[in-house]
Amino acid sequence: MIDSHCHLDFPYLKNNFNEIIQNIIQNNITSVLTINTDPKKFKDHLELISNYKSIFISYGLHPTNIDQNTIFSLNDIILNCKYDKVIGIGETGLDFFHSIDHKLKQYEIFEAHIQASIDTKLPLIIHQRNSEIEIIDVIKNFKNKNLSIVFHCFTGSKKLLDFCIENNYYISLSGIITFKNAKNLREIIKNISIDNILLETDSPFLSPVPMRGKTNEPAFVKYTAKYLSNFFNIPFDQLIKKTDNNFYKLFSKAKRYNYFE
Repeated sequence: MIDSHCHLDFPYLKNNFNEIIQNIIQNNITSVLTINTDPKKFKDHLELISNYKSIFISYGLHPTNIDQNTIFSLNDIILNCKYDKVIGIGETGLDFFHSIDHKLKQYEIFEAHIQASIDTKLPLIIHQRNSEIEIIDVIKNFKNKNLSIVFHCFTGSKKLLDFCIENNYYISLSGIITFKNAKNLREIIKNISIDNILLETDSPFLSPVPMRGKTNEPAFVKYTAKYLSNFFNIPFDQLIKKTDNNFYKLFSKAKRYNYFE
């Protein structure tokens, strides 16, 4: 079982790191991908996970961390992808929910991430809020059929889901799918093949049922997995095997581990 998207450098998880690791081990989580959102914090983030072979990291700049003075280049991304633990690019994308003040800068930096993905052959981890049409248009403009993409914490429309399936992109499902008010999301994904699905927590955010009210952590990915096993009427072990395989197919730079190391 793999948590394909969390933020181990965020305060709660970082401050309780040893306990978080023990919970990962006790709940049979075999690998974790922790997501970098701020290049200035990347080296510390990388150091935090350095003793664990089963924890991988991405490199990128989150769109909500962008302002008009942000300097972030294609070369910077490519340079930092040299580390063995860096298996993906992002979290990147467009966020017009939290910020509409720096749209052009968001576009510029999103496009740099896409070009870096093409150049390095590492997959893109995309964040979108109120920006589906714009993100689809940007990706289409690159006209690159070899792009590898996961739309993390998927809450998108049927149109975005169809776009992902048509292009063999992945969606990652978080604890949101377990929420009582997520009926529309469940309706949208109900017929999707699990060939297109990854599991994530997005911890420390979005704790799944039955852990609502608690701070989320990678071990809680099991609750989302159990929910989806019932939702898709697929045996739990089969769901885990398939979503793990999907993870390694997408993040092909990652070494496979059968247990947490």
